[in-house]
Amino acid sequence: MRKEKDGLGERQLPDEAYYGIQTLRAMENFDVSDDTFAHHPNIVRAMVEIKKACALTNKEIRALPADVADAVVAACDELLAGRHLDQFPVNVFRGCGTSINMNVNEVLGNRANELLTGRKGSDRVHPNTHVNMCQSSNDVFPTAASLVLHRETGGLLDALAELEEAVGERMDALGPVVRIGRTCLQDAVPLTLGQSLSGYVSLIRRVRAQIAAFRKHAPTGILGATAVGTGIGVQPGFMKRVYRNLSGVVGFPVRPDPNFFDGMQNSDGAMTLSALVRNAAAACCKIARDCLLLASGPDGGIGELRLGPGLPDPEALHVCKLVIQVSHQVGANDWAIGMAAQSGEPDIAPSGGIKLIALLESLELVRNAAPLLADVCVRRLEADEERCRRHAEESMSLATMASAVRGYAVGSALVRAAGREGLTCREAAIREGLFPPEAADELFDVRTLTDRPGMERLIRAYRQIS
Repeated sequence: MRKEKDGLGERQLPDEAYYGIQTLRAMENFDVSDDTFAHHPNIVRAMVEIKKACALTNKEIRALPADVADAVVAACDELLAGRHLDQFPVNVFRGCGTSINMNVNEVLGNRANELLTGRKGSDRVHPNTHVNMCQSSNDVFPTAASLVLHRETGGLLDALAELEEAVGERMDALGPVVRIGRTCLQDAVPLTLGQSLSGYVSLIRRVRAQIAAFRKHAPTGILGATAVGTGIGVQPGFMKRVYRNLSGVVGFPVRPDPNFFDGMQNSDGAMTLSALVRNAAAACCKIARDCLLLASGPDGGIGELRLGPGLPDPEALHVCKLVIQVSHQVGANDWAIGMAAQSGEPDIAPSGGIKLIALLESLELVRNAAPLLADVCVRRLEADEERCRRHAEESMSLATMASAVRGYAVGSALVRAAGREGLTCREAAIREGLFPPEAADELFDVRTLTDRPGMERLIRAYRQIS
């Protein structure tokens, strides 16, 4: 065991631990869940990348001795290579990132000191003085969150693209199949499966475009704002170099927020992204619900779609239900993010941890659910063409065409006659003498009734409304 001391006294730490006394106190004071930053290597990675960029910058401006800066950079590189990731035991539910920032400072400081002296400690590298130079938890953690979310939204875009592709494939394959449309779960008028599925394609494409547009403007950081946005404690020359170095470390451009006070105080960006992720989850949920409904049966339900050849695939059914549950959880996370964002304090946005963790969970859930829905459900979709056509041809909604060419009274009479005699609209129209057989064949051809130009041609040909 080794001893460390802070303003509250001395504590014993395991010899093998790279974290220090402030991490230990955070572990004890905020032990409210089993979810620690050790379970979120993407967040730790972003924090370490920031520390590396700051060490490089502070070396360039001669605020840090070269050997200290080099040791911190070397320690950063070890963590970025996947080492020491078990050294982050602090709970995720803690303020604006103070616990994890100090945790990272201590791990890097102890390892850097070890590289220079052969032992842990702070005699050469201090976690606050050196590793945290020109920084505050209040600017490091939000900047790290921006980096993480930029990366994670990229994965979500890829997942949604896969789902869009799968729906597009089934749209092409099942396109000509005619089914009856439904509004309020009641018969409406015919449409094709291609037309129906095209709505999903457009929905997914629109959601993707919205997320991509948001991502295009990220990431931004407030590094250099320090505690409240004024930049207190920042060394001369730091701001001119740190974002260039950070961009080089992470591998993509990072720019400073135009207004550090805005970036420090407000969380509208998190709410906007959360809403977009919620929209993506809702799109997946809509597809899953519709698949379940149209595939219901096989005998007592609608049964126009099949989730797999033959009998419904149990895996596909369960995945549809899973996707619906994912949407519910994402909605709950969105609510939590909104509540956290509006619980403002004058100079910082509180509850940064919960906003980030909730957003990351939502991103992960939808990123995993969308390809699962694509592979297990959408790509297995088949149509019972005979059942689809029968439902369409037997629907009283076809009387809409009679109303369009002869007026509402004729359409209503057709519905009454068809219902009374148990006939289709075509059969009733012929029996009641409302239309000659040739006209009835055309007016009640369900395939033609899905085609706007075809319907307009029929209306021009048979319209007799006085």
